[in-house]
Parts: sequence; C-alpha cells; structure tokens
Amino acid sequence: MEVLKSGDALEKQVLEDARTKASRILAEAERECAALRQEWQRKTEEEVRRIEAERDARIRAVRQELESSLPLDSMRARLAYMQEAIERALKEYFAALKPAELARIVGGMLKRMPPVFQGAKATASVSGMPALEVQRLVEENVPGIQVQEVKEMARTPGAAEAVDSGIVLETTDGRVRFRGTLQELKAQLLENYREELAAALLGRDV
Repeated sequence: MEVLKSGDALEKQVLEDARTKASRILAEAERECAALRQEWQRKTEEEVRRIEAERDARIRAVRQELESSLPLDSMRARLAYMQEAIERALKEYFAALKPAELARIVGGMLKRMPPVFQGAKATASVSGMPALEVQRLVEENVPGIQVQEVKEMARTPGAAEAVDSGIVLETTDGRVRFRGTLQELKAQLLENYREELAAALLGRDV
C-alpha cells in the first residue's frame, strides 16, 4: 500500500510540474505573439506611408510634366477661365451688398485716402447709396473735409451698376479726385490678391 501511495504522489507531482511548465510556455508564446503583432503593425504602417509618399510623388511628377507640356494656348485659356471666375464671383458679391455693407466698405476706403483732402472743400458724386447719408459718411471718415455738394454719379457707359457703386470725391478747385467705388476695390483685389482669390474659388491645385 505504501508503494502505491508513493507512486500516486509522484504522478501528481509530475503532472503539476508539467502544467506549470505548460503555463510558462503559453505565457511566453503569448508575449512573443504580442511583440510580433506590434512589429507587424509598425511595419505595415511604415509601408503604407511609403506607398502613399511614392504615390503623391508620382502624382506631382505627372502633374508637373503635364503642366510643363501644356501648349501656350491652353495656359492662356486656363488663365482666362480663372479671371472670369474671379470677376464673376466679385460681381455676385458686390450685387448682394446691402446699403449698410456698401457704406462700411466705402468708409474703409475713405479712411485710407490721401491726407490732401483733410480740411479741403469737396463735392461728392454718389451711386448706389442714399445721397443724404453720403455727407455724414465722408465727414466721419475724412477729418476736416467740407462736402459742399452731393450729386448722382455719372455712370460709365457699359459699367455694371453694382461694381460702379460708391463715392467719388473731388476738391472744388478740381485739382484732386479720389474714387471710393467698388470698381476701384475690384481693381485693388485683382492686383494684390488674385492668387488668393483663385485659390479660394477654385482650390489650390488650379
């Protein structure tokens, strides 16, 4: 009987050692698998970034090649399209301006006018704004000026009404004139911000 008991105890000990060893092997295998998964994910992300960078580089190269090979007429057509799109957008924006918004824009232009009008006597020609408000608007934004007369602006033949709106100031002796009109604002925007306007309307890749 004693021999049987010793044999059972030995068998249990062997089984317990085997389970312990198996648990260690499984835990180590799980750690190795986790490390392999992390490494695989890192390499996959690096490969994706490499492929995307190569794709973007190829796209840029193809675009540059195409652009460099465009005929002069195509480039001219493209620039003409951009110009028309910008002018159309400005025209629509100006046409939608309310009188108060127009007055705010013109007031800002008046503030930046040459100081030669300060303290001078002048006449104001107006379009698209109530004549009764013009004198107040001018005198608020041009220190010391005296508006002697406010009259309706003589419209330029063929000019769009919205674009021609604003104020034209002229000293009474006729020596100095200042145009605070949307036509002038349009010219300034096209001269100074043409690229920004094109990008806003058509995207950076135009």
